[in-house]
Amino acid sequence: MTRPQIYGHRGAIYQALENTRKSFQVCADMGCDGIELDVFVLKCGTVACFHGCGTDQASGLLHNYCGVEGTIVDYTYEQVKSFSFSPSFAGFVCPQNEIANAIIPTLEDVLLDAKQSGLHAKIELKGKGTVEPTLEVVERLNMVDQVSFSSFYHDRIALLRQLRPQVDSNGQHIYRTGALFSDLPHDFIERARKVGASDIHLRYDTCSASKVQAIHEAGFGSFAWMRGPVTMAIDFRDKFWDVDCENEDMYQAILDTGVQMVCVNKPDIMVKLRQDFDARIAFWAAQSMEIRKEPVLDSVVARVSDDEEDETMMIPETVAA
Repeated sequence: MTRPQIYGHRGAIYQALENTRKSFQVCADMGCDGIELDVFVLKCGTVACFHGCGTDQASGLLHNYCGVEGTIVDYTYEQVKSFSFSPSFAGFVCPQNEIANAIIPTLEDVLLDAKQSGLHAKIELKGKGTVEPTLEVVERLNMVDQVSFSSFYHDRIALLRQLRPQVDSNGQHIYRTGALFSDLPHDFIERARKVGASDIHLRYDTCSASKVQAIHEAGFGSFAWMRGPVTMAIDFRDKFWDVDCENEDMYQAILDTGVQMVCVNKPDIMVKLRQDFDARIAFWAAQSMEIRKEPVLDSVVARVSDDEEDETMMIPETVAA
């Protein structure tokens, strides 16, 4: 098992409403390394954090989330920030009281919070035309080293790499990007390389040890992501019977692949697993130190014993008697 970097998928969605400032702050309080969030560019040009209904690849619909018709890009931020979230929507798994007063935040507000907490932000470029406006916010806040960008639409990743090709002294891209995959094609590594991605993002149920090894050997970072809570529940109802949905056993199975980064809906469980891992490493390190000490002590005792025998052998016979 590799010690993982832990990201809250849309924040800590079982404790606070997804893609909200509070949800992200809870991740910081839990001890996560980062957060994953979704962005759209609104009618007024503001970049907002929001997921909405739809598929993993195409979302932004408002009806089930807020009881409003259309998609979030049809509105200005002045309108959006007044929307109320629907407490009856099955996708909201946080306590009901967390839904009532929740507000759709701007990317700028979320990043300013992350700047204070130290969280890394993985920004999924969910909507059309998000590359340049998102870059503008990140660069204006001087947060390039605290942010990475991802998308299912690899042309957006390619555009970002075209706009920002800079590399550091080690030849690594300064602007890190992730090629998101749902169903994994056989040539996924070539596709990621073609668009200049830094990392490859695998859906959790396509994340295997052999694929992770291939990703690392090709020079990419590895990242496993969970689906939203509704689709995760469907997956575990229809596909899997040996583990429960996002429990310790399931997370451990993912970590056993050697994946470097995990994006989960229950980061508190993953943080506990990592704490247990750290405790085991510390225990075995202490045991190893003890084991290394024992042969040294034995050899010292042996040398002392040999020296005493040698001294006895050199004593004159008359004195020895």
